[in-house]
Amino acid sequence: MPFLREIIPAGGIRAGIWQITETADELLSMVRLSHSEKEIFDTFRHDQRKRQWLAYRALLRQLLHPVSPDITYDSNGKPMLTSGSHHISVSHAGDFAAVAYSGDLPVGIDIETLRERVERVRERFMNQAELDSVCAGKRLEHIYVHWCGKEALYKMNGKPEVDFRNDIYIHPFDYLCNTNQTCRATLTVDGRKNDHTLFYEKVGGYMMVVAF
Repeated sequence: MPFLREIIPAGGIRAGIWQITETADELLSMVRLSHSEKEIFDTFRHDQRKRQWLAYRALLRQLLHPVSPDITYDSNGKPMLTSGSHHISVSHAGDFAAVAYSGDLPVGIDIETLRERVERVRERFMNQAELDSVCAGKRLEHIYVHWCGKEALYKMNGKPEVDFRNDIYIHPFDYLCNTNQTCRATLTVDGRKNDHTLFYEKVGGYMMVVAF
């Protein structure tokens, strides 16, 4: 079961999820790698890494057709289309790959496997106000919205000088009753505060967040 579905978090913002069931060879037949991409692919030694890397390229190819999905990277490692036609962000975890794209706005996406061990590190990326706002009934999922949301904002910003705990604040929201699955976040970069929207969705045993 490859392409799972397309998601529309907001006007002009699109995302997609791919459930990876194919072999690396099957995925390789679905994409067209540039010379530089082929060189990167040949450095991978683990099969799962190969499949994840190929899957989000196959997903981009399907979602953006007929736009070329060829990817390059800036000096900070942020992916971008060589055509420059869209802002993109990519993520993968376990057997899922995810992408977000927009023709107008920078975007970020993150998908993570839901694991209890996040409780041990929550204070590294959540400030006290965020910790106090976590929903007791769905604590693990609520914490992962914060984790994935901050990862997605970090990717969207594309610069390494961002501290998750101090520079990204996710405003309190009702995880149980929030039917539109969005919340607000503030990203501080170089002393300037910028407000953003996060769209979140639980997909099986994973949490996915799109930032824009």
